[in-house]
Amino acid sequence: MLVRIVIFLFFVFPAISFANDQTDSLKNVLKAEIADSTRVNIYKDLLYNMSTSEPSQAIFYGQLGLDLARKIEDVYSEIQLLNNLGISYYGLGAYEKTLEYFLKVLELEKELDNLPSLSRAMNNVGIIYDEIGRLDKSADYYEESLKLKESFQDSLGISTTMSNLGLLYLKMEKPEKAIQYFRKCYLIDKRLNDPVGIYNSLHNIGIYHKDFGDQDSAVYYIEKALLAVPKGEKHFDKTYIVKSLAQSYLRVKDYDKASKYFQRAVNSAIEVEALDVLRESYKGLSEIYENNAQFEKSLSAYKKYKALNDSIFNQDFNSKVSQLEKNFEIQSKEKEIQLLTNKAEITSLQLTRREYTNYFLIALGIMLAVVAFISYNRFQIKNKSHKVLQLKNEEINLQKSEIKENRDEIAAQRDNILDQKHALEEASSEIMKSIWYAQHIQQAILPDLNQIKSVFHEFFMLYMPKSIVSGDFYWFTKKDDKIFFALADCTGHGIPGAFMTVMANDLLNSIVIQQDEHDCANILNLLDEAVLSSLQYKGNSSNDGLDIALFCIDSKSRELTFSGAGIDMLVFQKEEWRTYKGERFSIGGFKESEFKNARNKKLNLEDDAQIYFYTDGYVDQFGGKEDKKFMRKRLSLILDDIKLLPFEQQKLKLEKAITEWKSDREQTDDISFTGIRI
Repeated sequence: MLVRIVIFLFFVFPAISFANDQTDSLKNVLKAEIADSTRVNIYKDLLYNMSTSEPSQAIFYGQLGLDLARKIEDVYSEIQLLNNLGISYYGLGAYEKTLEYFLKVLELEKELDNLPSLSRAMNNVGIIYDEIGRLDKSADYYEESLKLKESFQDSLGISTTMSNLGLLYLKMEKPEKAIQYFRKCYLIDKRLNDPVGIYNSLHNIGIYHKDFGDQDSAVYYIEKALLAVPKGEKHFDKTYIVKSLAQSYLRVKDYDKASKYFQRAVNSAIEVEALDVLRESYKGLSEIYENNAQFEKSLSAYKKYKALNDSIFNQDFNSKVSQLEKNFEIQSKEKEIQLLTNKAEITSLQLTRREYTNYFLIALGIMLAVVAFISYNRFQIKNKSHKVLQLKNEEINLQKSEIKENRDEIAAQRDNILDQKHALEEASSEIMKSIWYAQHIQQAILPDLNQIKSVFHEFFMLYMPKSIVSGDFYWFTKKDDKIFFALADCTGHGIPGAFMTVMANDLLNSIVIQQDEHDCANILNLLDEAVLSSLQYKGNSSNDGLDIALFCIDSKSRELTFSGAGIDMLVFQKEEWRTYKGERFSIGGFKESEFKNARNKKLNLEDDAQIYFYTDGYVDQFGGKEDKKFMRKRLSLILDDIKLLPFEQQKLKLEKAITEWKSDREQTDDISFTGIRI
């Protein structure tokens, strides 16, 4: 089951607020002589308080309040009453009636031009169109709501509507559009650090892969969703995620893990009373037991599934019957309102009916009616041609007026679009100038590649920023007989990542060149302290930092010292590959310094030894026919295949491999790859 975020507008009324047990008191107040504005507020409270316990009575009072609010021209109360009447009908399953009220809310919100309220109203209309099966209309309203939220940068609202759009496009069997929204949603939720949004987005991405993608990716994302649920919490979301994970393992025929997670889903579903999850879990267990030839257990699980399926069906049936009864009661109340409103008219009709008890007057009336009908019919025949001509003329004049209005409106829209286009072009030009200037600054701080090549036998640097500027950088210096080289991956990419590269590059120069520190592990420890101090983590809860690989070569002894944080070093010498692991922490970030301890790893270099570093943007790139990550295993095969080639050819092979893998997909992260032959 997919997790769906549904937001309705619930209002808090400032004038009068009573608890549910004071409903009778509110009704008694209505009997007294009170101002119309006070009476409207009481009707609003009665609608709100009784909407779940007595929905038909709630709607009765809501309709009375709506009539009075319109009479005294209280637009804001009218919107509140319309909205909450729609919500009451929604609770009864009367979606067409809900849509009628929500569309009226939308019409009034457009007149008030309150963008946040208007965007939420559009989102609500989209939800109801979805419920009644008008999926194209639902998508239109969601898209309009999203545009408005983006205009005033409502990040949480943007994430909510994107989630609704993704779920809608899955229902419309348009998985390519759905996954685009799910991934955008995930990025926003991560930036907002919203745990509920994060695990819901990961779950939705996993469900997409389970139903339309590949099962390995489904398992990967649903496991991440489960890990993202805060520990110790027991709720419906976690239960559904566990069930989805079990179904994904079942599809790849990993019966042991599928059985384990189905059993967890059963226990959790019993605890939170999630009958649908319980039903699907027993069905999955029955299939697993049957595959394992445990036929008695399979039959027992299937019986539990069947019993739950019948129970849920009966519940649905009883719920529909209850809704029909409530709808009938509501219709009766609406008729009662109409009778009260037209009381004077009803009395007049009753008096008239008594007067016509005289048979003579009835007969006379009939005769007069016949005469009048004959006279009217002759008059109508005589003037028929004249009226037809008059109607045609009016129709032609109306069409002329509409054509003129449409022409003027199109011209105004064209001028407005041209103005917006020019403004966007100017803004885009200024932004691009700033970004290109930032690239020049970043290139200026990076070391000269020709200088690096002059020190080593062979050298290459594959440098592919995701945006114009990069969050990756490389660093080089030589002091006496020691050669230092580092490759780093800063948090983020684009302009934010570039800022981090400038700071980290300056700190490395300060530690190695000015402070004269030559021990690689000490350099990383000092760099961690400097980053923490510069970014003041405790003050702003930032998680900015960097992964880095650093080595120092003593040119006399040919001894290499390596220390890493989050990045490994690959070495090929003596006809074998060896990986030197970096420590499992990042420079900076939330992790406290006392838990970080950089270590040195030493090795003696042979002639023709080859050293490789790369950032995770290379192996994490999504691509291929099944939209999977490139992964280290695939990279290892390529490196082993090209290890004897000249380094310039190695660079071309690595660049071609990742470019073809990525194809027309968006680049996931900054990519940096360096190779050194001693």
